[in-house]
Parts: sequence; C-alpha cells; structure tokens
Amino acid sequence: MPGLGIDIEEIARIRDLAERFGQRFLERVYSPLEIAYCYRHDNPFPHLTARFAAKEAFLKASSPVAAPPFPQVEVRNDESGAPHLFLRGEATPHYLISISHTRETAVAVIWRINES
Repeated sequence: MPGLGIDIEEIARIRDLAERFGQRFLERVYSPLEIAYCYRHDNPFPHLTARFAAKEAFLKASSPVAAPPFPQVEVRNDESGAPHLFLRGEATPHYLISISHTRETAVAVIWRINES
C-alpha cells in the first residue's frame, strides 16, 4: 500500500540538541556517513535537520510497519546532490525522498510506492 510522510523541523531545535548533547545525540540519530556529510559543510545544522525530518517522514510513510532505529534510516546524496533513502545500508527503491531547507526550517517528504 502506498504511504506518504512529511515533516518540518526547526533548525534551531536540532542545533540546540547537537550542542547540548554532542556526540551522544548525533550517534543516536544519525549514521556515521550522515554525520561526516553534514559536518563537511560550514554550517552542518540545516543538513542535520533535513535528515532528521526525513527520518520522521519515513516513520509516517511506513506506518504501521515497525521502523528501524534512526541511525539505520539514512539519507545519502548521489554525485548530483540528489538525496536517496537507505535502510540498514541498503538502497530503498520503493521510497522516493525530497528534502529542502531555509535558514530557519527543514522539510522532508517521503513517498512509499507500491512494491509490485
């Protein structure tokens, strides 16, 4: 059955969590690849927030299926910069993803398409 998930997050909220809880927060939410990608940017927080929103959107799109822990839901960018969703290190061809951010917020949409 198709599913759609959307989430919007405040960048300041994720920045505050990352600054308050540091590596412990990052490792609970993000994969090592995501952390490395985000911290390659001068300002990692819009990128971290967009990925957080994608994980939340994934939960909504996947409901009622039990979702894996957040670090196992991973957003990777291809050579052109387009985001792709990975679960437990595997590409997910049945999920389409779009993420974006402004200075204050980040948004993600995930669409689960039929597997047939």
